[in-house]
Amino acid sequence: MREGWKTARLADVCTFKPPKKEARQRLNPEDAVSFVPMNNLGVRKKELELCEERLLEKVAGSYTYFAEGDVLLAKITPCFENGKLGIASGLTNGVGFGSSEFIVMRPGDELDAEYLFYLLSQDSVRDAGARVMSGAGGHKRVPKELVEGLQLTLPAVTEQKRIVAILDGAFAGIDTAIASTEKNLANLAELKQTLLQKAFSGELTADRAGHEIEGAAIAARSSSSTTRYIAPLRVTTAMGTAP
Repeated sequence: MREGWKTARLADVCTFKPPKKEARQRLNPEDAVSFVPMNNLGVRKKELELCEERLLEKVAGSYTYFAEGDVLLAKITPCFENGKLGIASGLTNGVGFGSSEFIVMRPGDELDAEYLFYLLSQDSVRDAGARVMSGAGGHKRVPKELVEGLQLTLPAVTEQKRIVAILDGAFAGIDTAIASTEKNLANLAELKQTLLQKAFSGELTADRAGHEIEGAAIAARSSSSTTRYIAPLRVTTAMGTAP
């Protein structure tokens, strides 16, 4: 571990399950809030899908409360293993309610929400949770105690933000490369069908097939290089410029 970094239990640097009375103190019963079912929590995607509002009085009783900046983690199988996780942002009146299968975490002053998001995105977290899930059949859940007890590597918040900026840039580049690869695969599948059609209409020759394949290969090579999408990982922060 780097000098100046420390370790901490997650429960020591963030609040679990913030109380619903916060919402009742801030809003009137007839005020609108965001409503987020499990389907609207993405897979390793920071942003929640916000497409529904409900009145506070209709959701405050039985749904899970969260507010702007809170981190949400699915606790039930297979959502936990699939990596359903996100950060509450852009909520109506700054308040949201959703599935009872969310674990809600509110980072304290020593922990950046996006840094926590990336920490929880690691396969090691899901593997550890999957080993201790309990319950019957399709209703197994990861115990909150496991999440509370996770040991974090915790640099200063400025360093956390620097790390987040690097990961944001790198992951955006990887996602673009994946999209390009998927497009190339779709194009090649379409080329197969084109060649089949030409073969059975008498239009296909060896030279023509070779020309079509060569053109597809050139297109794939020109669009699949990840170096086109991943910018040099240099991020300027209050700590200076880092490689």
